[in-house]
Amino acid sequence: MDLARTRELTFKRKMEVINRLHQLTIVGKLPRGAFTSTATHFNLHRTILSKIWNSYSTNSMMPSSKLGRVGRKEVFDVETVTARIAVLPETQRSTLRDMTEATGVPTTTLHKHLKTGTIQRRSSRLKPLLTDANLLQRLAFCASSALANNDGQAGLPETFEFEDMWDFVHLDEKWFNADKDRRKVYVVKCQSVRNRACKSKRFIPKVMFLAAVARPRFDHERGVMFDGKIGMWPCV
Repeated sequence: MDLARTRELTFKRKMEVINRLHQLTIVGKLPRGAFTSTATHFNLHRTILSKIWNSYSTNSMMPSSKLGRVGRKEVFDVETVTARIAVLPETQRSTLRDMTEATGVPTTTLHKHLKTGTIQRRSSRLKPLLTDANLLQRLAFCASSALANNDGQAGLPETFEFEDMWDFVHLDEKWFNADKDRRKVYVVKCQSVRNRACKSKRFIPKVMFLAAVARPRFDHERGVMFDGKIGMWPCV
């Protein structure tokens, strides 16, 4: 059987070789001369058949051993990209383009490393800076919510539990812009969008609302769950 000679055998041809060798197997072993006769049948060298049989014995799927060993070598591997990005200040790591200009690594390469997990996207938000006075006020509020509980029994150690706040209503004011900075409008062909102008976003009119919430609970009289939202009213 003369097969067309190519640089490497296809999976189908390898399986034909394996099936042929299986037919020659005696009690789980190949007899002497099995590789030679099969090599003559397929017009292949017996060394190739030996490699195919050993590969099949190790893994019946016979994966290619060329994975990761062929093709163009990576110019910017994981270590190089990690080293170049690690020394950059955060101001130059906001976008992939900024990192490309600072490191010389192409944007496509950075995107590939982003997908593989070499680099990751994280968000940084400003948080309130608490002074010592603020921390003491919060600590005092937590201490005022801790109630002693020993059930009036003398000799028992005093324990504490936090106020359940079933009878508390929290009030807070909320500010909302009366208009949007960017507004989407659908118009027909004969219409145009009304021009809107303002000195800056700081001059957009604001409206204050008063919000009242309480702890959610189950209303046994009505048989429903109270979500704790009492209401919100505009302050005009």
